[in-house]
Amino acid sequence: MIIQIMGNVRFQITLDPSTWIFDDRKEELDKILRNDADEEQIDFSDSKEWNRQIIEGTTKPPTLKSEKKFKKQQLLDGTFAICLKPFLEYAEPVRGEDAMITFTHEADTTILPYDARHTFYAHFSRDGKQLYEDGLIDVLVIKEGEIETRLEHVSGIRFD
Repeated sequence: MIIQIMGNVRFQITLDPSTWIFDDRKEELDKILRNDADEEQIDFSDSKEWNRQIIEGTTKPPTLKSEKKFKKQQLLDGTFAICLKPFLEYAEPVRGEDAMITFTHEADTTILPYDARHTFYAHFSRDGKQLYEDGLIDVLVIKEGEIETRLEHVSGIRFD
């Protein structure tokens, strides 16, 4: 099933959640919820040592075959979401930052502000399977590593 971004936009966008499993912008939901901004940072203060490690190689890289196998297994077992921000921006709302977005979902409709788009995630995969047989998604509003709102079985996105 496809989901259209329509309404008061310069470009109507069609989303196909079944293709997102191959999209490099997808993230594991657990990683988003852990808020990995606190992830270990690389220190570049000793650039000589850093360059030596790059040139000489401190560890042997995994073979391409085992790397592909790991990624395939991750896709088969993973729970993924993708940020909706770029898709919403590509549609170019006519009202700009003042636009409001109406999400049509199982329970009803929910109106959210466009300027909070960086917190909107499309949850499309659980344990390597689609969330719903019809291919629809849940939209999660994630702030500070926690799900603030879950809109289940979203079938439409419309700018007002």
